[in-house]
Amino acid sequence: MREYALRLGIDLGSSLSEDEAKLLASVGTERFIDSDIVILRQDDPADCIHYLLSGTVKTFQTHACGQETVLRIHLPGSIIGLSCLTSRGHWDASSITLKPSRLLRLSKTSFLKLLEEHSSLGIKLLRLVVDRLSDLHFRIGELQTQTVEQRLAYALLSLSRGDPNKSASQQRVGISLTHEELAQLINTRRQTVTSTLARFAESGFIARSSRSIDVISPAGLQQLFETDQDIALLAS
Repeated sequence: MREYALRLGIDLGSSLSEDEAKLLASVGTERFIDSDIVILRQDDPADCIHYLLSGTVKTFQTHACGQETVLRIHLPGSIIGLSCLTSRGHWDASSITLKPSRLLRLSKTSFLKLLEEHSSLGIKLLRLVVDRLSDLHFRIGELQTQTVEQRLAYALLSLSRGDPNKSASQQRVGISLTHEELAQLINTRRQTVTSTLARFAESGFIARSSRSIDVISPAGLQQLFETDQDIALLAS
């Protein structure tokens, strides 16, 4: 999993082979960026993409009223800034480092040339874009059918899943997102997330620390839903 995805079965990642990663490196410029640094700014001219080598990056959209919505949490192996390929010519969102990160920066021209010369890259890029769209459609549907409590429970179950691409055990991982970032991810207020997490903790569903949220009772979170095969799989 090279990006956090809420929808079960979606693996938001480029899945580049070692040779394909080397192709990107051959035309890109590697740089180290400290945490809390904006690497792409919404509405600025879009002229490059980034390939995340290490660290974590958040992509978010700022609305006219000033509210922010988290679109994507990028993990190592993720491609950032694909909106440079749209006809608009400007970033449709901002991206900021959540942790110190190493990135490869490729100009739009260089990236397009690679896609033209290497069809496998183009196919994997198409799959990534379609998977991102599917995940976005799922999140929009959630807003219409689930309560905030259910959306947060689903997010916790989904984000705590182990990486299916690694051979290690599927033990659940801690979630390091802030309450504000979780609120932006499920489209609600931070205060609502904080109070709901407190209830989950009191019920024994999660354990909280200053650094992470740990799901300790997936079955407890599952009880918040009607019988649903996807929820059952998430909780297993």
